[in-house]
Amino acid sequence: MTDPKLDLTIDRPAESVPEMVVRRIRDAIAAGLLPPGRQLTERELVELTGVSRTSVREAMRHLQTLGLVEPSPSRGVRVARLGSDEVREIYEVRDALEPAAAELFVLRATDEEVAALVEKVQPRETGDQRLQAIYEFDELLLAGARNSLLKSMLEPLHTRIHALRSLSVTIPGRHEASAREYLELAEAIAARSPERAAEAAHRHVRAAAKAALEAVEILEKKHPK
Repeated sequence: MTDPKLDLTIDRPAESVPEMVVRRIRDAIAAGLLPPGRQLTERELVELTGVSRTSVREAMRHLQTLGLVEPSPSRGVRVARLGSDEVREIYEVRDALEPAAAELFVLRATDEEVAALVEKVQPRETGDQRLQAIYEFDELLLAGARNSLLKSMLEPLHTRIHALRSLSVTIPGRHEASAREYLELAEAIAARSPERAAEAAHRHVRAAAKAALEAVEILEKKHPK
């Protein structure tokens, strides 16, 4: 018989080491600390993260599947440089799916989930806090929509969109406009209006697509592939 006082349970971390590396690099890309085209060697990543080469390699494979890094013409990998055609396709798919997620959230989310979502659009003091709030907004939206297929399609898309955000906010006025758009979407959701929520999501995605395309086209002119 097992001694009830003998507890050898090992608490497992919520993330594996490679998953933590993926998250750190993803956040650095989204914050603009690792710009498109930035070379990422295995040696540098081991030094920056303090983890093993095996964990770095596994993280790089996952980041490639997410479309955040790509093979470098020289050595190792580099932060992916999305072209205007790729960006246009990403936002076309987002425009088809995200309004559906907003509508389903209105219909299926609890009052507590709605309140949590609305809290995420409140003003934040720093850029890092704003970025984290957007991550959490997207996660809450998909969780509350309660459609696993829709979630599996939008989650990887959101990862690539977060990476583009550091470029799109360089367009004058985009940061302020984006904040207003998220607020309008949250207000429509709080009013429990699926039609208003879907339309607010459409407006936000289309405005974001326009800014992202403009930013990528500027980058392409400066640094042709």
